[in-house]
Amino acid sequence: MHVNTTDRIIPSTRAALVTRYTQLMDEAGAPVGRLLSRAGIPEEVLEHPAAAIPLESGFRLAELACQSLGTEHLGAHIGLAATFDDLGPYGDLLRRSVTLGDYLRRGIRFYNMLITGQRFWLSEHGSHVRLNLTYAGRPGVGPYQSELESLVTSVLNIRHALPGWTPGEISLSYQAGEPLPAIELFSEARVLRGAGQTYITIPRGMLSLPFKTKAHSGMPNASRTFPARSLPEDLAGLVRHQIACLKGVHGSRIDIVAESLTLSRRTLQRELATQGLSFSALLTDVVMAQAMRWLENSEKPIFEIAFDLGYSNASNFTRAFRRHTGLAPQTFRDANRPT
Repeated sequence: MHVNTTDRIIPSTRAALVTRYTQLMDEAGAPVGRLLSRAGIPEEVLEHPAAAIPLESGFRLAELACQSLGTEHLGAHIGLAATFDDLGPYGDLLRRSVTLGDYLRRGIRFYNMLITGQRFWLSEHGSHVRLNLTYAGRPGVGPYQSELESLVTSVLNIRHALPGWTPGEISLSYQAGEPLPAIELFSEARVLRGAGQTYITIPRGMLSLPFKTKAHSGMPNASRTFPARSLPEDLAGLVRHQIACLKGVHGSRIDIVAESLTLSRRTLQRELATQGLSFSALLTDVVMAQAMRWLENSEKPIFEIAFDLGYSNASNFTRAFRRHTGLAPQTFRDANRPT
């Protein structure tokens, strides 16, 4: 599988979200490794929750998982099991909402911390508002799982404002070949299938209801380790992002990053070159940015910084740092140390 990068945009999702599917598949006895390979997702990338997975690959895995498990509604089961903690810092932002309206606005505004190429928005329809979800690509079994997951999770979260609430209407853009699962969340809703639109309706009067949630559970969760910022959409930004996230994976960095974005090394180099960039320059930028953060904000010895950044010794790191910044690491640290 190869992603079209001619416009330099690659919609993606966090590895942490894809891992929720692989965990369920593993519990059900599905051949996870083989299905990941068919979807073009390297297994080792899933060990890094913050890493980006091309959205097309994530949807392909969801489709293969549905085929393996004999269902077209795997996303609904993923959504039913979701918690704020699973959503990392995005979940933390949602949890701090004051009203239901605040929750919806936060969810829409910060959704690209989790996914790009798919978005939520609100539209007004008389006494109701619609929480809409759209995907820029073609409808299919894979995107349908993400729709189900997102809508089910949204309904569960809306119940923090009104316990037991169910939407009056649910519209799904995709026409599945089997009925929706008989879950309580859908019990009172008018369901439109294959309607070309994905949304749930919410009474306008509910938007002012207090949003009441429990505090963070405090349980360890790998997805909480990804940073509270948007996923990049451009190729160069994603390369920088992957370099930072996948630094612990063994092997050639350019090959690891290229494979994680479903590109060959040559295609990645060619696409970067059209923008006047090179992988080595992006790698240096990421490594030196991390070096400067450590020098400014920590007491890590310089030899330890050099080792953690992949240099064989402190002298090689010092020469590289001086070339990049014009200063020796210790000089840079002294100049930027808080007074």
